[in-house]
Amino acid sequence: MSYAPATLVLRAVDELDGAHPFAVVTFPALLRAASQAGRDPISDGVEFGSTEELALLDEYFTLPRPPEADRPYRAPWSSSAPWQKRKYPGGVLQRLRGDWSGRGQVLLKTKSTQTGSRRDIWRLTPDAGSLLEEKKKADDKGAVRIVDLALWFGRNLDIDSVTPNAVGGLDGSVHDIDRLIFWFKQKFGLPAGDLVGTLYSDDVPAEYRETQFEAEPVGEDTLELLGSLPPAPTVGMNLGELVVLLEQSLEKGGYQLPPGLVRRVLTAWLRGDIVILVGQPGTGKTLFATLLAGEMASLLQLDSPITVAVRADFDETEFIGYERLDGTPELRQFAQDVLMTENPLEAKIVVLEEFNLAAIETYLASVLVATQEQTRQIQLPGGTTGKLPVDTFVLATCNSFRDEPETRMRISSPTKRRSTIITMPNVLGDRFDEDPGNAVLSLVSGLVGVESNRVAKRQADSRPSQFDSLRGAALTTVKTLDDLSDGVKKHLVDVSGAILGTSTGRSWFTMGLLRDVVLAITHADRSESAELLALGEAVADKLIHQVRGTHSDIEELREVCANLPNAGEIATMIDRMMDGPSDELLPLL
Repeated sequence: MSYAPATLVLRAVDELDGAHPFAVVTFPALLRAASQAGRDPISDGVEFGSTEELALLDEYFTLPRPPEADRPYRAPWSSSAPWQKRKYPGGVLQRLRGDWSGRGQVLLKTKSTQTGSRRDIWRLTPDAGSLLEEKKKADDKGAVRIVDLALWFGRNLDIDSVTPNAVGGLDGSVHDIDRLIFWFKQKFGLPAGDLVGTLYSDDVPAEYRETQFEAEPVGEDTLELLGSLPPAPTVGMNLGELVVLLEQSLEKGGYQLPPGLVRRVLTAWLRGDIVILVGQPGTGKTLFATLLAGEMASLLQLDSPITVAVRADFDETEFIGYERLDGTPELRQFAQDVLMTENPLEAKIVVLEEFNLAAIETYLASVLVATQEQTRQIQLPGGTTGKLPVDTFVLATCNSFRDEPETRMRISSPTKRRSTIITMPNVLGDRFDEDPGNAVLSLVSGLVGVESNRVAKRQADSRPSQFDSLRGAALTTVKTLDDLSDGVKKHLVDVSGAILGTSTGRSWFTMGLLRDVVLAITHADRSESAELLALGEAVADKLIHQVRGTHSDIEELREVCANLPNAGEIATMIDRMMDGPSDELLPLL
């Protein structure tokens, strides 16, 4: 096999820059049409138009992965506009043909009504080459070398596979560049009229003959130099296999994964939706989002996920960027890494924490609009334009407006339309419903183990925090459930049951809160009295402040806490919550 070498193809593109589009597109298309029809392109003419030019562009000027989907044609004749739209033949080229034909120069058109043909007949004037040569000299551009056209048109051609007739019977003793030139001339009907020697040149630089052809056609590196986007990494598995691997990775780290959650998120992303995780604090929204994004990036070798913490005053200048007083743009990480990425075919993962602390449309409006547009373009500060990659996977966490109307914003209908909204289940509540007697205790050692692993990882990475030694010392004292006293285990089950046994309690007592209570016990001395005191303090400091509902929702909790060391403190707090004009519990803060 023998293909044009990448160095010569790139050289040819440089040499073709500035050539008249007739020389690169229109004339080759017309000459090929005339050759195929067995007609003389000058005396006879041929049925011709944008259809033939478009066919030529489709065959020889498309490269994989153009920067813009609506500009598929690489235009080596124009470095200032290197990619052209599909309407280029019916627009620019048609106007050029009409202009020259109207002057009776270069190209002549005879309407189909005059000839009885199906389409208009186009032919070259005998002096077409001289006329265009004069124009190019005025533009300070020399003749187009046929060898450069042959290298471009034949860049994917194995010259050894071409029949001897197509290369004039030239054998292997002749340089491959000469066989390629002969192929091009025969394919596109050259010479014709005065084109060769005027518009076109037979000159072949000596270095072209000194360069050997290669065993493979131009590769990805050359395509990227020509302007193709880098290829995206492929996902070498189906959706089910990817889901299984992600689930295994998440669960290996001790995360209590709700069944089917990973698949729901991935399916929504594949549809093009933003995924919003909504639920009570402690249901694991942020932890799940962070873990899933990290595992996706690691498993599929993606760029690190971008995490954006939304604040109440968040707007588009915080999310995308702004224009400085001197006119230069100041772009945020999302704009730099996503909208201006050099690898727009690669997936990008963006985690938006506390998504609805600010009005979504004040900072995400441009992105929401881009998800619905074919071009996916977004205007950036400073007059530049970014593009939202197709696989921009947004995972947002938020608390419900109904639960926190003072701090949370409503999500508008247009945003909902572009989103998949998943309510995070209360895994702790589900486990309790399945097995009230054992659900809480079955989770204790796992919660301690997860925290212990986090500390151990920081130490293994030589990045322990100042107090990690204290954390590690306490966590190592609770390796199994048996390391805790029977008294604290019984009271932990009773307290949890008193809360989870009510509908309001089940809505707020989550894995996150259970973790905090368990860690409070873990950091106590390993004696029953110390552990019970730690549990009682966690109830007073953490759980009582979460309780809401009516008086009946807290009565059982008062009863089960009666034997804790700080029972009086807890009872006083509960009395204050019940000291209102109605049956509703009053918040202490």
